[in-house]
Amino acid sequence: MSDRFPYAGQAFIIKMDNGLEVKNAYHPDGKTITIEFLNGDLLGTVMDVPFTWREVAGGFFMVSWQESDKNTVVHCDNFEQQISYAYYTTMQGDFYVMEGKIS
Repeated sequence: MSDRFPYAGQAFIIKMDNGLEVKNAYHPDGKTITIEFLNGDLLGTVMDVPFTWREVAGGFFMVSWQESDKNTVVHCDNFEQQISYAYYTTMQGDFYVMEGKIS
């Protein structure tokens, strides 16, 4: 495994099955992500946070981070097949399982 995230310097829009749309922009450093909420209650919210990643089987990447509001996110993304599986836990204990299309 390379030490550098293969999609560093690229940005993707993810449209989740619950209607949520976000833009995830991976910084060229391969260690920071900018998350921008494109709709919903958090519309216009932008945060830069560190992320970790690991390549798994079948071209999927596990990508995780803790948002500035302390909510946690884990994605299992296949950028070539344009598939995203996301798991989101809020500080209040709400848990969301989502599936989306990456573009």
